[in-house]
Amino acid sequence: MDRIQEAVQQEVQDVVVQKLRAEIDKFDIASLVANTVEHRMADDSVLEHVDNQVKLTASRIEVADVIHNKVDKKITELVTFLTPKVQQQVKDNVERILAETINQLVKTINFPESSIPTSSIDWNDFKLSSKQIQNYRELSGIEDLSNNVELTLLDGAVVVENAVVTKDVITDRLEVGNELQLGDVIYNNLRDRIVNSIPEQQNFNKDIEKLNIRLDTAIEEAKKFDFKELEVTGETLLSDVLYTTPGNKRVGINTMDPSDALTVWDQETEVVIGKHKTQQGYIGTRRRQDINIGANNKVGITVKSDGNVHINKLNLMGKTISESSSVPGFAAKAGDIVLNSKPQPGTFIGWVCIDGLKWSGWGKIQE
Repeated sequence: MDRIQEAVQQEVQDVVVQKLRAEIDKFDIASLVANTVEHRMADDSVLEHVDNQVKLTASRIEVADVIHNKVDKKITELVTFLTPKVQQQVKDNVERILAETINQLVKTINFPESSIPTSSIDWNDFKLSSKQIQNYRELSGIEDLSNNVELTLLDGAVVVENAVVTKDVITDRLEVGNELQLGDVIYNNLRDRIVNSIPEQQNFNKDIEKLNIRLDTAIEEAKKFDFKELEVTGETLLSDVLYTTPGNKRVGINTMDPSDALTVWDQETEVVIGKHKTQQGYIGTRRRQDINIGANNKVGITVKSDGNVHINKLNLMGKTISESSSVPGFAAKAGDIVLNSKPQPGTFIGWVCIDGLKWSGWGKIQE
C-alpha cells in the first residue's frame, strides 16, 4: 500500500505541475507585467493581483478528477496482475486441503468387508513378498530362498529355469534334448548292470552258431521257392541296384540317396520322377543335363538344360511340320508345312504342300 500511495502522490504532483504550466502559458505575463508596470508601477496591488490570478487558475484545475482516474487505473492494473496469482494460490490450497482430508479419511475409515471390488484396485505395482506372509517359514513342504523366478506353473507344463537337484526321479517317459550327464556312482551302477546282463562268452558263441545254422537252412529252403509276394518293413537294398527306405518314402535305382519319389542313375546321368510344387509333378533331371524323349531309339524332343525345347519333326493335328533350306522336293500330304531354315529377304518363311510334290511358298520376307 505504501508503494501505491507513493505512486499516487507522484502522479498528483506531476499533474498539478503540468496543469499549472499549461494555465500559466495561456497568459501573456510579459505584456501584463509591462502594462501594469507602465501604468501602475507604483501600485502595491500588482503583486496581490498576480497572486490572486495564480490562485484562481490553480483552483480551476480539476485535480480531484485526475487523481481519481489515475488511482482507478493503478488499482485496476494491480488487481489484474495479482488476480491470477491469488486464484492459483487459492486453488492450490483447496486441492492440498482436499487431498489431505481425503487421505486422512481413507486411512481412518473402516470399509465394510467385500465392499471394494478387485477390479477397482490398481494391482500393477503390487508385490507380495514372503516377509508379508505370516508364518511363511513355518509352512511345511515349501522353502523359498530364491531372489529370482526359478519355477513357473503353466497349463500343462512346469517350467524350471535352472538346474533341478533331487534324490529320485520317477517318470513314465524321459526325453533328453542334447546331453545327459550322469554322476560317477550312477554311471558305474548302470555300466555294471549292462555288463552283467551280457551272456558269458561261451554261451554267446554257441547262440551265434545256432543262429547261423538256422539262417543257412532258411536260405537254402528259400532258394527252392519262387516268391510271388515280398513284403519288407525296413530299409531294403536289392542286388546293389534298387534301394528303398520307409523313412523318406523314396526309391533309388543305382543310388542310395534318391532325391525324388523315383531317382534313376545311369552312369553320370540322373532321371527323376517326383513333385515339382503343389499339384504339379515333375519328370526330368535335377542336374545341368539335357533330357531326350523319343521312340525306336530316335530322339523326338530334347529339353535343354536352359529350358529350351527342340523338336525335330512335329505332327500337329495330322499336319507335319518340319524344316528345309530350300523348296521341298519330296512328296507330302496337303497341308504339311516346311519352315525355311535359311530365311533371306525376298524368300519365304516356309512352304506348304498343295498336293504330293506341289509346294507353294507363304509369308514372303520383304526386302
